[in-house]
Amino acid sequence: MARSISGVLRGIEGWGYKAYKELLGSEERVGGLALRFTRVQGDPFAPPSVVTVKFSLERLPSKAAGNPIPLADFLHRRLAETLPSYSMRGVGEGNSGLLSVPKPSPIIIPRSAVEARPAGGGLVAFTVRVWVGLPSRRRRVLAREAERLVLERLPQAVRASAEALRGEELERHVDAWIEQEYIRRLLASRGFVSFIGDGSILPRRCGGCWEPLEDAIPFESPRSLRLEIELPTGRVVSGMGLRRGLTVISGPAFHGKTTLAEAIAHGVWNHVPGDGRELVVSLSSLVVAESENGRWVSCVDVSSFVRGLPGNGDTRCFSTRDASGATSLAATIQEYVESGASAIVVDEDSAATNMIHRDHWAEEFTGKRTLVPLSDIASSMKEKGVSVVIIASGSLPLLADADTIVVMDEYRPRDATHYVEAARKALSEIGYSKDSSYRRPPARLVAKPVKVEKFKVRGRILEAKGLPDRVDLRGLRQLVEDTQVNTAVRAALKIASTRGSVIAREAARISEMLWRWDYSLLTPNPGPDISYVRPYDIAFIVNRLPGMEAFPASQKPR
Repeated sequence: MARSISGVLRGIEGWGYKAYKELLGSEERVGGLALRFTRVQGDPFAPPSVVTVKFSLERLPSKAAGNPIPLADFLHRRLAETLPSYSMRGVGEGNSGLLSVPKPSPIIIPRSAVEARPAGGGLVAFTVRVWVGLPSRRRRVLAREAERLVLERLPQAVRASAEALRGEELERHVDAWIEQEYIRRLLASRGFVSFIGDGSILPRRCGGCWEPLEDAIPFESPRSLRLEIELPTGRVVSGMGLRRGLTVISGPAFHGKTTLAEAIAHGVWNHVPGDGRELVVSLSSLVVAESENGRWVSCVDVSSFVRGLPGNGDTRCFSTRDASGATSLAATIQEYVESGASAIVVDEDSAATNMIHRDHWAEEFTGKRTLVPLSDIASSMKEKGVSVVIIASGSLPLLADADTIVVMDEYRPRDATHYVEAARKALSEIGYSKDSSYRRPPARLVAKPVKVEKFKVRGRILEAKGLPDRVDLRGLRQLVEDTQVNTAVRAALKIASTRGSVIAREAARISEMLWRWDYSLLTPNPGPDISYVRPYDIAFIVNRLPGMEAFPASQKPR
């Protein structure tokens, strides 16, 4: 039988700080709350301890009880707001007296800080994980203060946060989730990749900020691209729908092209009410690809984009320790498709120019054509189930093959799809021809694993003992929270350390488990800092780990 938290604390008053380790596994019930220490820090300046709190609630609004992810997300937000006021900072040194959970961004996703599961009979079972800074002075246990912090202040904070689970704000939060999930399913069934709702505020207050820009121009869809959707909540909304295939977003500089692209990219997540982008919804399988000079690439089939390499290098199993802008982008696109992505966003500002379009006239004097740009192959990709959204200021070959052309003019979109015929005619007049077809990449497995003991991520740069070099993760543009990046790294290192792991399959399995609050493949004792990530985010990191070597899963590894 587990020892009680209060009993352990009363027995170590005044002892050295490491005596707090006796708390690991100790439990206590406070009212209807069951508290348990699942991690105990070894020093007041070390990362805080973790206390897991379990409880059940009944008679919650049926809509909230039936949608546990937004329900848990809502409680997480209330805890993040409430816990600081119940902390006892100042009672000691280091993290003494801390009560906290990671601050959530405006996206609604499963996180380990709060789980909610229907338990039958109208009950919902909650699991809350909280960082707790066990108090000390001169590295001596302050047992009375610790008992007050854990057995009085923490339960009070949890109860105060749970009181918000029956109000109108919770209903709006859950409705936002329901609406966005409904729109996403509708997009998939009707052949669209993204929906940008009228009235949305797309710009953020600053670079890296979450808050919408004040006084920004609300989005207004062109009438010819407008969709009207009747939502299950009873609302009818309208907005611009981007169909599957090739979409070109064009226009002069500083008129909102990249802002629109960023909103589309982050539309893979459901957003909280008031974010401004809660009606910007994209397929969850939409990704962003960009050039990454110098990245590691292992056995990626880039033959669709690279026609020939010096020395007759194998473009169906292309490997390099130092990819160029063009080959890195080609590899990234293929790795994303391999991991299940169905739509790819490419911005000319972050992509190698020769992978966006080709110079027809330059070929006359170079005499060689070694790259197949997106302008020549996007239509073929569409036939293989891969849509492309390209942000480009201008390219006749792109416009000629586009299914949709959107021109951003002073932050207002205009449908310019009617220019397709004129672009095709212009290409015909100069004798421009396309002779390329797209090849979907095969699944690959880990042939040479990498072993990593500890890692840290600073500024989206991964450093780990066991890796010969740092890994640049800034290309993970769609990850919003640091906890997402750290979770994706954990998952990637798990896959990359196991010989024979099929990268795409294992990434999909871990991602699906995270959606269900299952962390068993990552850690036996999760803290509050694990967040849901998509399989594409996990595979992104696996594919960039220096030293990891892959091989087609259909062949026997060399």
